[in-house]
Amino acid sequence: MRAVREAVDEAGLVPLVVAPAGGVLGDGDGELPVHRTYATARSVEFDAVLLVGAPGLGGDACGARDAKAGSGNGHGSGPGHDPRVALLLDEAFRHGKAIGGWKGAEAALEAAGVPADAPGVVVGDSGTGTPAEIIGLLGAHRVWERFPAQV
Repeated sequence: MRAVREAVDEAGLVPLVVAPAGGVLGDGDGELPVHRTYATARSVEFDAVLLVGAPGLGGDACGARDAKAGSGNGHGSGPGHDPRVALLLDEAFRHGKAIGGWKGAEAALEAAGVPADAPGVVVGDSGTGTPAEIIGLLGAHRVWERFPAQV
C-alpha cells in the first residue's frame, strides 16, 4: 500500500480511501485513514478508481436497500461482493473513468460487469505498475476509446 500511496502523492493527486467501515486500513506497510465508506462514496467524487484486491461485503449492506445497486448494468453483485462497490465500478466505467486493480480485483470487476480488458481498465499482479498506468490515463480525463463512434 505504501508504494501506491507514494506514487499517488508524487503525482500530486488527492487519494480518497474507501473501505467497508471507517477507521484505518493497515497491512504491515503502514496505516491509511479511511475517508469514505461503501455507504458514503459515490463515483462522481472520483476521477479514477483503484482496487486493492476484491472488496468484500460490508457489514452494513442491506439486501432490500442495496440489492438494486448491482442491477443497473444487468449484473448482480454476486455472492461476497458488496452491491455498492459494484455500483461504484459500474458508474465509473460508464462515465469513462480509468479503473485499475490488482490482488484479486478481477472478481470485483466481473461482479460489476466491467470487462478487465476494456480500454482504460488496468489489471495487474501487483500494485507496482498499475498506479502509474492509471495516472497516465488521467491526462485525457476520460477513456473515450471505451465508446466507439457509431453511425
